[in-house]
Amino acid sequence: MTNPLQNHKRSFYLSGNRKKYWYSAFLLGFFVSMILIGLRPYEKSIIDHPHITLVRIGVGFICTVVYIIGYEILLRWFNTVKFNFVKLILFDVFLALISVILIFLYDRLIVVKDGHVTLGFLLEYILIIALPFYPIILFIFHFLKISVFPIRIYPPLKKEYVSKEENVLDIKENTGIVGFSVELKHLLYIQSQDNYIEIHYLKDGNHNKHLMRGTLKKILKDFVFLLKVHRSFVVNPYKVERLEGNSNKAAISFKDVGVSVPVSKSYYASVKNYLSTSTKT
Repeated sequence: MTNPLQNHKRSFYLSGNRKKYWYSAFLLGFFVSMILIGLRPYEKSIIDHPHITLVRIGVGFICTVVYIIGYEILLRWFNTVKFNFVKLILFDVFLALISVILIFLYDRLIVVKDGHVTLGFLLEYILIIALPFYPIILFIFHFLKISVFPIRIYPPLKKEYVSKEENVLDIKENTGIVGFSVELKHLLYIQSQDNYIEIHYLKDGNHNKHLMRGTLKKILKDFVFLLKVHRSFVVNPYKVERLEGNSNKAAISFKDVGVSVPVSKSYYASVKNYLSTSTKT
């Protein structure tokens, strides 16, 4: 199966789950503080400060706040913008620049209190101190987003994305054993039921369901083109008829059958953008 992460230029749509960004941002701030305390890259600019550890924790806090605010803006913006990894990395670089400027002001006006704030000194600060240091921060944050608290990547909705071999989905249990097989054109949605998943599909035009052991996490890992719309529901985007309602109360209805599933508030914007935009690509 083609992995959408393999092509950095492939378009995708971001999940609206803010918790992932918040967790990443807080861990980023923690790592920044630990790096500063351990490696002391700012030693020349804040020598002999009586509360040096608190100062470095403050730098980490600034990074956390900048990335939280930045991604709050991004999550409001992405419903009209198609992304790829290049754009996302450039956005991280922009946030890194904002962080550096704020850390510079924090260092000069609050920590050192020398009032030496000029454009030339800022550029020197960036080149000598921040430039060697921030690639590490960008790598840490990108790693957190992709590996530790993975962003849900929605590849563009295209029929050719699914190969002939993938017209039949072999759905495996967590042990790796195939528990159920269903044709993609017949799959409606999959619902989480504690340690089980309930697979809803069409058979001879009728709505059927099959219960087996498994998790939605495993399902999304095996079939990246499926769309998570709720913490308990993953849908087959090829069978979606329409998205109804608004962010407070929304549901997805399916083709060829009179059933629907709820769409949670945290996923509404990303699901709406995905369905309305990707079907036009």
